[in-house]
Amino acid sequence: MSDAPSRPVGTPGFSGAPFPDLSVAAQRALTDYADLLREVMPMKAAHRRRLADNIQELSSFLIEDRAEFLGRDYLHAPAALGAYLWYFLPWNLVRLSRLLGGLDLDLPDGATIVDLGSGPLTVVQALALARPDLLTRELHFHCLDATPKPMREGRKLYHGLVNSLENTLAQGQSRWKIHLVHAPWHVGLKDLPRADLLTAANFLNELPWHRRDPLGEQVADFFRTVAAHQRHGGRCLFVEPGNRLGGKLVSLVRESSVAEGWRVLGPCTHHQACPMLEYRETSWCHFTLSTRGCPPWLAELSREAELTKRDVSLSYAYLAGPDVADPAPAPKAPDAGAGSARVISAEFSVPTRDHGQMIGRYGCAAQGKLLILSAPGAPGTRSGDLVPVRLAEPSWRDPKSHAVVAELSSTAGKTKSGTDKPKPKQGTMPKATVSDKPKQASSKESTGMDRKRDSRPRPAGPSAKVSKKRPKSKPD
Repeated sequence: MSDAPSRPVGTPGFSGAPFPDLSVAAQRALTDYADLLREVMPMKAAHRRRLADNIQELSSFLIEDRAEFLGRDYLHAPAALGAYLWYFLPWNLVRLSRLLGGLDLDLPDGATIVDLGSGPLTVVQALALARPDLLTRELHFHCLDATPKPMREGRKLYHGLVNSLENTLAQGQSRWKIHLVHAPWHVGLKDLPRADLLTAANFLNELPWHRRDPLGEQVADFFRTVAAHQRHGGRCLFVEPGNRLGGKLVSLVRESSVAEGWRVLGPCTHHQACPMLEYRETSWCHFTLSTRGCPPWLAELSREAELTKRDVSLSYAYLAGPDVADPAPAPKAPDAGAGSARVISAEFSVPTRDHGQMIGRYGCAAQGKLLILSAPGAPGTRSGDLVPVRLAEPSWRDPKSHAVVAELSSTAGKTKSGTDKPKPKQGTMPKATVSDKPKQASSKESTGMDRKRDSRPRPAGPSAKVSKKRPKSKPD
């Protein structure tokens, strides 16, 4: 099913629905963002002509030469920084704004937010776009990054963005306080006040994890370090690209948090072990969103750089620390029959031996990874939806994907915000094995952006100038 609107696009604020559409004000601000970029980083005509080449070169560098840039300042060159601000930053604002608009982030006056790996203040800008109702609260943002220039440019962009939102929404002047901390995260964190909310977007995949110790142990050490700097009941939000590495890192952080007594606020519906980390599991937890709301100038620049997007994807974990007054619940044994599941894929056709074509989608629940089936006439689901399910009786697994087979319950389609979709037709649970393996939803996201594969020579790194002409290549 297509990523249909989940709420009226003219109502900014917390929606309660997963991945709500960008508000009218946010879409207008992103449309004007190109003018803001020209003001903050003016380019000569020759630089503008090379922008698409620089974007593609930086994309190739981030994907193919990851080992070279980990732990490095890869945005030191003006060409690389310009490419990042014009292409990667706006796309990250689109996807992060849709995530943040669906999370319960009721930050009180005086709250402290610590953002790791801030770059050009991507999280701060995305939160302003998604939740302009919070601008009138006095919030203190401590933005940490080892590279100072992107943060300084990001602060200029943030102020211009806020001015645009204030003029559109008449919200009053922003009371947010932005503090830039130029230091590695583990050094700068020691001198900061304890956080009510800690955020890290596109950060974990850039840390230099080594091979001496298991990755799970390294992630657990990392999480214990950041959790020690949280206030009681504080929250953490980790967001990564929706690729295999990003999904695995987010799942490992989620596992580490549960082991430390934290609660999982989203996207999980349970505190059981993550099924995406099971032995031989080939899929990963991520959500795919449409590019609806993307400003026309960004779509055109993406085409010019031969990096056109059909969708964007992300993986995330929203976590709450243990509180003396509200301890984390002990994991309970999963209900063997009914419950709710988080949809983690697009819909696909599933041929069955006894009932012909059915509609399937993968989901995650306390019982593990699910293959959720419904009759062809039933209302559809979107990636990220929370849906009621009923397990097959007797319980059985799809022999090819090894997912527990479940049926979309008759109440499916009611979103968290209370908007009822038409009730689906009752489907009959097939008792035979699925004859063909369902097509798994794929993601081309890597560090938050799509990329075409071609036979161009791999660059040694982003340079100040791009002298070679990129060859034309066919779309993937």
